[in-house]
Amino acid sequence: MVRTAALGFVLLILVGLALPGEAPAQTKDDTIVYALQSDIDTWDPPGSVLREAIILGYQVFDHLAVRDLKTRKVGPNLALSWKNLDDTTWEVKLRQGVKFHDGTPFTSKDVKATFDRVLDPAKKMIARGNHAKIKTVEIVDDYTVRFKTDGPYPLFVERLTAQAIESEKVIREKGDEWMQEHPVGTGPYKLVSWNRKQEHLLVRNDDYWGPKPYYKYVRIRIIPEQATQIAELLSGGVDIMKAVPPDQMDVINKSGAARTASSPILRTAFLQLDQAARSGPNPFTDKRVRIAANLAADQDAIIKHVLNGLGDRVATAVNPMAFGWDPALKPYKQDIPRAKKLLAEAGYPNGVDIAFNEAPPVVEPGTQQTNDAIVADMTKVGFRVKRNYIGDNTVVVARAKEGKLGPMFNWSWGYYSVFDADAILYDIFKCGEFYAYYCNKELDDLIISGRSTLDQKKRTEIYVKAQKLLFDDAAYLYKWGLRGVWGISSRVEYSAPPDEIDRMFLVTPRKK
Repeated sequence: MVRTAALGFVLLILVGLALPGEAPAQTKDDTIVYALQSDIDTWDPPGSVLREAIILGYQVFDHLAVRDLKTRKVGPNLALSWKNLDDTTWEVKLRQGVKFHDGTPFTSKDVKATFDRVLDPAKKMIARGNHAKIKTVEIVDDYTVRFKTDGPYPLFVERLTAQAIESEKVIREKGDEWMQEHPVGTGPYKLVSWNRKQEHLLVRNDDYWGPKPYYKYVRIRIIPEQATQIAELLSGGVDIMKAVPPDQMDVINKSGAARTASSPILRTAFLQLDQAARSGPNPFTDKRVRIAANLAADQDAIIKHVLNGLGDRVATAVNPMAFGWDPALKPYKQDIPRAKKLLAEAGYPNGVDIAFNEAPPVVEPGTQQTNDAIVADMTKVGFRVKRNYIGDNTVVVARAKEGKLGPMFNWSWGYYSVFDADAILYDIFKCGEFYAYYCNKELDDLIISGRSTLDQKKRTEIYVKAQKLLFDDAAYLYKWGLRGVWGISSRVEYSAPPDEIDRMFLVTPRKK
């Protein structure tokens, strides 16, 4: 049956490619197939917060720096070196001999144009907050640039891994709207076609300056249902999928057609509570109600029994893999009597109604099952939870940005793969940021202080204070740091990435 399905897959490709105007012929041997549950909203990297967009961006664009997946240290890429000239000036030397997909040489002007565009307030780029410390980018010569910051900027090098470099010529001649569907990068793959909510097709960039990918083509299939993804993985229609539900790992590992691989990843899961009342008045503006929610849920039991241990308990939303995480701060423990008492003190002795918007399990395995367990625990203390499932993650993210996701909703954060507490504190907890439903001026001051000194000891002390504040104030309903689970076809070699960025250009045939 598996053989039949695999043959069908090949025929499907060949038939599809026989149509006039379609992409050049592919075969199973020169194509890797990657499955995503949800499509991207744009091919313009600084315009999206979706993990899927970050992943696809890595296939087509390059960054100034990249992370070594074994050491987790940041090293050169389009930038060959960088150094501090003083506390507020970084000089970056660029790689020569690199070309964009349209043949245009990569130079300093592309770096300047990329950052100028992101930093322009009028553009309202999602990524602007990541680089807000940068004041200007100056061209020294064709392959040297200087970044001026508004103070010491300890995250400068880490952030170089999170900004795709785009073409000055494209920015100038084509503009924002065109760039949303036409990525022109310097990366190892080029976009051939995008059939929204169905499929992307990439072809190898044979002029790539770095190591060439083994597979000539990458098909990215959008398959919303995880059960369908797993069926396709086992029948040969998909080579790599992510966010495998824990209860399906045995099925895959015993199939003989595929296996699973897991890794702690830089992503923390939590339920956002609308303390800032962005979606209107709600019970979670009261600190006692937020603490009651945290005391209601037995997260340790959920990690053990629902996630099969695939989670690392956290006291706040700061991930154990991030710089600044405080291991001394202990998480909330379930305390039903105290939670009921707090609800009564808050004016809800007979319970309280809560709307809960649920997101699909795109990046967080077992979301629905863990939601079931959390809601059951909350019910025990008097929360009457009305659940609303939103099946499209692009809708969830858009509503979150607009402040329309209600008093409680699923959320997780992957830090833009920047291993530093700032990469979640600024975006998710600072007043007024796109995805923050919490606002506390005392915390804002700590966040700004933490990103404004090069003294790492001082930064650690600042983040200890910030996490204590977030814990005491029960800003959100805290859950766990995730352990990602990938499903991998038996025909290919691939390792689970700790930064949660799948790199199809690293996939190779499995040795027999």
